This record gives sequence, C-alpha cells and structure tokens, in this order.
Amino acid sequence: MNGNDFFCLRKGNIYAVPIIHYNMETAAQVRIAFSRIRPDCVAVELAETMRLQLLHAASRLPDISVVIAYNASHAPLYYLSEPCDAAFEGLRSAMEAQIPAHCIDLDVDYYPDMRETTPDPYAIQRIGLQQYYECYEKAFLLPGHSVSPIDAKREMHMAKRLKELSLSHDRILFVGGMAHVGRILKMVDRGSFPELLHAQRDVVELCTPSQDSCRDVMAENGWISNNYENWRTSSDSSPPDRQQMIYKLYKEASFKYIENTGHAFPGYHMRNLMKFARNYALIGGRLTPDLYQTLSAAKGCVDHNYAYETWELATSYAHLRNVDSLPEIDLSIEDIWKHSKLIRFHMKRPGRKDFGFRPRSKDKAKFIFKPPSLFFGICSYPVEDVAIEGFGEFLKKKGTQISMEDAARTIPFSTSLEDGIDVRETLRHWHEKKLYVKAKGKPFGGVGSVVVIFDEDQFEANRQQEKYIWRTTWIGEHQQESDMAFYATALAGNIVGPGISRCEYGGFMMSYPPRRLIDVWSDPDYRDCRSKSEVLLAAAIDYAVQPTVVYVAAKPPRSAIKNFAQRFGKKIVYLPIGQLSPITLNKIRVFHVLDGHDKRAIAGEYIF
Repeated sequence: MNGNDFFCLRKGNIYAVPIIHYNMETAAQVRIAFSRIRPDCVAVELAETMRLQLLHAASRLPDISVVIAYNASHAPLYYLSEPCDAAFEGLRSAMEAQIPAHCIDLDVDYYPDMRETTPDPYAIQRIGLQQYYECYEKAFLLPGHSVSPIDAKREMHMAKRLKELSLSHDRILFVGGMAHVGRILKMVDRGSFPELLHAQRDVVELCTPSQDSCRDVMAENGWISNNYENWRTSSDSSPPDRQQMIYKLYKEASFKYIENTGHAFPGYHMRNLMKFARNYALIGGRLTPDLYQTLSAAKGCVDHNYAYETWELATSYAHLRNVDSLPEIDLSIEDIWKHSKLIRFHMKRPGRKDFGFRPRSKDKAKFIFKPPSLFFGICSYPVEDVAIEGFGEFLKKKGTQISMEDAARTIPFSTSLEDGIDVRETLRHWHEKKLYVKAKGKPFGGVGSVVVIFDEDQFEANRQQEKYIWRTTWIGEHQQESDMAFYATALAGNIVGPGISRCEYGGFMMSYPPRRLIDVWSDPDYRDCRSKSEVLLAAAIDYAVQPTVVYVAAKPPRSAIKNFAQRFGKKIVYLPIGQLSPITLNKIRVFHVLDGHDKRAIAGEYIF
C-alpha cells in the first residue's frame, strides 16, 4: 500500500476524506479522492460565515491569500489559503470542476490552540491513508475519548449541514479534520439537530501576504508547495514524495553554493546531510525533517553559506501574482502560528542585503583585472593571508605530534609510568611479571615546510587542457608570512570585483622562514618530477631549514621522493587530506588576487 491508494469514509452518498490541515500529503489525498469519486458537491471544514471570502481565496490559488476576521475582543484571526492545505484543495477542485462548494463549519470565538502529537503524515506516502487513519483512530479516537464542548457543537453543526446537502446531491465529498470526520458521520443519521449560532463577524477581509511574509508564514514551504503545484498540473497519479523533494532541494542548493562561493561540494556532503536530517527528525518523533531541521542539517554538515542557499530555495515561491490587486499585508510567523524557531546565518557574503550587509554590484562584465607586466604589483588579501598562515601553523603542530607518535616506544616499568601503562604489551609479557609503559618519543625535528595538495594535476603539453594553469611563487611580505609556491586556476579566470580575481588552489607549498624562495617552476633541479605536486614537495624538501616536511594529500608520495628526502636528512610526515575538516579546506582552497595594493581598501566588499 502507498500514498496513491484511494481511501475515504462513507456514509450513504457522503464520502469523507480525513485530513490534517496544512499538510501536503493529505492535500494530495483530497486531490486523488476528487478525481476518483467525481462528486457533484464539495463540503469542507471551514467557517460558514466567511464562505465568500474563502471561496475567493481558493479561486486565487496557487497565489497565496489570507482571510482576516476579528473576534469579540477585536483580535485578528487569520486563515491562510495555500496549495498544500487539504480544505482549500477541496474548494479549489470544486471550483475548477464548476460544482457547488460549501464551507460548513460552525464559526466560533476563542477556539483553543490545540496541538495533537500525531504521527508524521509522511507515513501516508508509504502505508496509505487508510492504515494511517486506523492508527490515528486507535491512538486518539478510542471509546471514552473526551470531546471538548466547542468541538461537540462544531461537529453537530457540520453533521446537520451534511445531511441537508445529502438531500439535494448524489455524491458529496466532505473534507474534514481527522479528529472529527468519524463522529460527524455518525451524527448525520440524527432525526433533529439543535439550532447553533455562529460567532458575530462584522468585518472579514481578504488580503495577500507580501513576498517576504510568504517566506515565513507558509505552512508548507515554497519548495514543497512549488513541487506540489507541479504535480497537481501533471499527469502523474502518484503523489509527490517529500523525502525526494528534500534531496532535490539539497542538490539544487549545492549548485548555487558552488556558483556563489567557489567551494567544492563533495559527495559525502549529501550523504551526511540526509543522514543528519533523518536522525534529527527521528529525535523529534518525525519521519522527515521540518524546515528548521533541514536548515540546521545544512549548517552543521556544510556551512552557513550553504544553509542560506538552502533557505533561499526552500522559501522561494513562484506563484505570487496578485492579479486582482488585493492589499498586501506583512505577517510574521507568530501572527499565524503563534510560535517559531530562529535560525541565524553568519555568512561571508557582503552582497546579501537580507542580512544587513552593504550591497555590491553583481555585473561581473564591468569588472577589469589588469596585472602588471612583471607581476610585481599583484598582491593577496590580508584576511586570507592570516587564515592560511594559521592553517600552516596548525599543520606544523600536527606534523610534530605525528612525528612524536611514530617515535613512541614501549619499555618495562622502572621508576616512572611515563605516559601510562601499555595494557597490550603488559598482557603479552604477563609471564615476565612486569609492567610495560608507553614512553613518548622525541620528534625528528622542527617542521621547515608544509605542502597541501587538493588535486593532483599532471603537466600537459597543451596548457589549455590543464585545470590549474597558473603556477607561481610568492614571497612573504614580512617575517610573519611564509614564502609560498602554488599552482591554481587561471589568474584572471574569475573576476569578482574591480581588480579582484577569485582563484582556487590545486596545491601549495609554504616554506619558513620567508624571503628565500626563487621560482620553483622554472628551476631545472625539479625537471624530473612527474607532477606539480612532486615539484612542490621536492622544493619543500630542498628549502626546509628544519628536518621535517608535512605533506597533506589524498595519497602518499612515491618512494623516489622519500629517498630524495632521506639523502638530505629530511623526513616526510604524510597526513591524509581526508582527516582534515572539509569546511576548513573549502575556506583555505579559494583565495583572491588583487591587481594592486590599493584594492585592499575595497576588497572586503567583494570577497566572501
């Protein structure tokens, strides 16, 4: 059984579809039921006194509307009309088929804010509406279950209206809340009904929420609603799958993320995202994550920039037209739903005016990058210099730690426990009746150079076939900076600002102390190297004044390079790049080049 199975409760010529309000899965069930039953009348659980405004709102779908009424205390009551609400889906389907549509609920004041702990409606997609309703009935609608007086009146009034409609129509589709439809159908057979009065509504308004408001107040976010609307107008009989929608949302956001940040988006990000989101949802008793959990997974598994791209796609709604020029209203989440969760994005994107940053021009065609003829005028962005030098210091400490661990040994206990008892060796030599302890080794020596290889890139006869065609050597500007040699994408391949170019490292080498490095790419000593990474590693060995060279890459260096290091009394400490944080690597890998020192004053407006 799956979400495409047709199910309804039947009482004579009344076909009742139990729903959960503002939920895509039950809205799809109403759509399926309408096509199967082909009713000549539709009745929905919406206030009868606001029928004209509610029908107008339904006729505007997929545009979003909000019906506003006021209670006896003059506090506003909001009724949001959106595609994924099952009640408005019923009204909309009826109007498209040109059959009568009725709102039959009793209009009441001061209805309590009731929140049931219901199973996740996504289960309907897997087990079907019938099994879902049966589980709901056993959990919440057992005999003896108390019904509030206000709900009892509403159910009585709806039963009365359904009986009246059943006398003049052959097939009635009733769309009602899952907690009410069973009791309502039982009361339809009553011989008489009490007279119940609606709450007095002097003013009922119809408005449309602003575009920014729609991002916040839609019960099913814009991404879900867009996909539902696409399914509704397609010939596909199977309802849309929320899990697949979330996957596609993450996938589409990854393309925007790559385009806007220049960072890579490796495959393991998607695996981590889906697993994190699933587990987060399960903690809250859900099968699929809500929008807050979806965005939290994006922040936790990738970064804030990716979370923002996910939010922007998730909350964008493509069907806001307001062709009938209704008054626009700004609404908050608290206005409609009375509760909310706040999520913040701390992005390195100065161009995002949504978050109070200074806007910048996005027309890259207007930007020009003019490097000096001898390349002496180009310079780096100081903020990125600090970041990469800090990363280099981290790798130096990491290399020293690995070197000490490699030199560690196990010795019999004599006068000191050293770094603790080695349980394995003690058990292995149990017959000797001795304790063995771990003794920390001494490092081979300080770290003189660091090499980081993001992508192996072989030399090509045709430079245009290479991804990382720019090869150069940079000299540190002061004693706190290292000398650097690297290969990267084209110098002027991606101009992001006036005199500002965005590049991406394929690999780099940092040598300490600074101001000693010559151009390693034209040095004949390295002509036998097979790849650019080997040139950097050979130069790191050559220029290291300390005996240790830290090498970070996807695979270790070949034995010939290790022998080269040994001949010079150097040691290569290999660190797999997969052991480092991908978020940190993404930040380090992208860098910017300025065509003059004067550009440093404005670079912050274009670099993120």
